[in-house]
Amino acid sequence: MRLEIVAAIVIMFLIGIIAFAKTKTGKRLRLRASGTAAEAITKDASTPEGAKAYYNVAIEKKEDDLAQANTIYSQMLGKISNYEDQLRGYKKDLMKAEINVNSCVEKNDDEGAKVYLKEQQDLEEKVAIIKDALTGLKENAKLQEETVKGIQTQLADLKIEKDNAILTLETAQVTKSLQVTPGVSSAEEDKMLEKVRDGIKKQKEAADGTKVAYENSAAVQKQRLDQKIKDEEIEKKLAELKSKRK
Repeated sequence: MRLEIVAAIVIMFLIGIIAFAKTKTGKRLRLRASGTAAEAITKDASTPEGAKAYYNVAIEKKEDDLAQANTIYSQMLGKISNYEDQLRGYKKDLMKAEINVNSCVEKNDDEGAKVYLKEQQDLEEKVAIIKDALTGLKENAKLQEETVKGIQTQLADLKIEKDNAILTLETAQVTKSLQVTPGVSSAEEDKMLEKVRDGIKKQKEAADGTKVAYENSAAVQKQRLDQKIKDEEIEKKLAELKSKRK
């Protein structure tokens, strides 16, 4: 009883999902999911690894097609060989039947001749059937051989295309990752350096202002005057000492 209830709930749930999928909202969600998946596939296929994976799948499918085509072609050749062997056997039997017919005719054995003539008739029908089958099989085998060669060419071209595509994506990826370094700084770096330069300028202006203020202060002027007087006194005393020695 419980299993029946669970089964009924599951069925109702599935019916609800199917019904929702048919609504406008459901269709939009399915389209969105499909578009997202397609976008992801496109993005993945644009990388060397993704392209290699997709090409490997295509190559594997083409190799399966080639194996199947080769199998059919081999079966055709085998059947042709088998029918040709049968045809040779029937022709030998026809020759024997003809010899037996002639022998019976020479012996005036009409009944025996009729038996071999009937056998000859049956063999001729079989030969005609085999010949028709061989004609059709040989034509099909020729077409199948062309199919095999065509798939072989497609497979070889696909492998070359894979190598070239992956090489193109790899070189593009390397070129993109190793772009020429720009000769100017970024805007953010320029802002930082501008702040540093502005700070240096302000510090220099402040230092120059301090120096000017120092040079123009009264205390400094008096100190320099006093020092000048002292220097003049020293020079005067030195001159007097030199004068006394003369």
